Amino acid sequence: MRLSTSGIIFVLAGAALIIAAYRFALPGLLPAGLLLLGLVLLSALLILWGTRRVSIAMSTNLHEVALSPSGDRYPLAAEGKEVELQASVTNIGQLAIPAATIDFVPAEGFGDSTSGDVPALAHGASQTVLTSFTPNRRGVSGIESILITVFGPFGLVKMKKKVHGAFPVAVSVPILPARIRQDSSIRPARLDDGKVRTGHTTRDFHTREYVPGDDLRHVHWPSTAKSGELMVRHEADEETLYSLILIDLVADEGAEEPSDLEIEFLLAAATAAGTAFLRADYEVNVVAPGHQIRFKGAREIDKLRLLSALVRPGRVELPSHDNPNHIVICSVGDQRGQELASHFSRRVPVTLRTLSEIDDLTMLGLSEDLPESWTTFESKRSGSGTGRASAEPGPGTAGAASAAPGAASSAPQGVRR
Repeated sequence: MRLSTSGIIFVLAGAALIIAAYRFALPGLLPAGLLLLGLVLLSALLILWGTRRVSIAMSTNLHEVALSPSGDRYPLAAEGKEVELQASVTNIGQLAIPAATIDFVPAEGFGDSTSGDVPALAHGASQTVLTSFTPNRRGVSGIESILITVFGPFGLVKMKKKVHGAFPVAVSVPILPARIRQDSSIRPARLDDGKVRTGHTTRDFHTREYVPGDDLRHVHWPSTAKSGELMVRHEADEETLYSLILIDLVADEGAEEPSDLEIEFLLAAATAAGTAFLRADYEVNVVAPGHQIRFKGAREIDKLRLLSALVRPGRVELPSHDNPNHIVICSVGDQRGQELASHFSRRVPVTLRTLSEIDDLTMLGLSEDLPESWTTFESKRSGSGTGRASAEPGPGTAGAASAAPGAASSAPQGVRR
């Protein structure tokens, strides 16, 4: 609580009148001095009471997302995209609250501080204050605190007080375009009216006797001719394709640890690749330091983005091998990336992303004008190799690289053992 200029004058004048009343035996000055001091004290008491009876509720139009197993929910924003927040200020006391100012104090990386004006509020009245921020760093940040500044009656006293605690917002890596083209050879096969299309996968089936109601188009004529009974084909469920994405955030032995910007690039590369696979009907198993989560369908892309905000630097632990259809490894160093790739069968295509491919990180997260080769998955498959990086791009290689807007990179590398 602080005195305004008027408040200081009232206090000095009141004190002078009281001293003069006693010093010069002028009792008529005493009531005037006490009145001036009383006004300042009354103003202080009123704003002290008023700020205690203020309720602030924060909200945003951001989609809330949660990850298992913690279940903690966060509003999800994207780095470099404006975030709109609103504070609903309500007077829950019996007395009116004078006009006030609301200050929003953001956490580091969420943007600059902002403020808004609140008019005088009668009992039960509310006022909505809108504000916006542009986060410039991934992670969990948001609003650190909300302060209210209230001027008392006559403008004699003002008080700034914290009226709301933290309002966390998860900030993901930049949202970058990445997709698998419709004609891509790594796109999963689809079924149409019960017919099996040729593609990367097929359906297994067995035969059984025909029962009324079976589709005659499913009659298996070779089995029918052999058994003498009408036999139909009973198809098993289509094979579920899935990709494995490994995110390893430790440097090679003897090398410098990665910077926050370099870690962000790798996370953006992994998120772009995972998004493309999910949109192509793959299941995506993402293994990162402290996390192993399997995502199913495009509806879980936001959960993948939330993961990119929560990951911390560290060494990844390889999961049990369960024959993924494609592997994307995002590693700080080439040596560590090759070591991870060596644990998988040579029959599984592996795309390796390391920091050595990047020439310039300065534009990361700020530009959406990406090279076309970084935003789509090539349909051409990588040739066989010997555990070293191949010069021929593997499937999904370009999409995994789409993590760094405006950054330059060497040709994508497909790694196979």
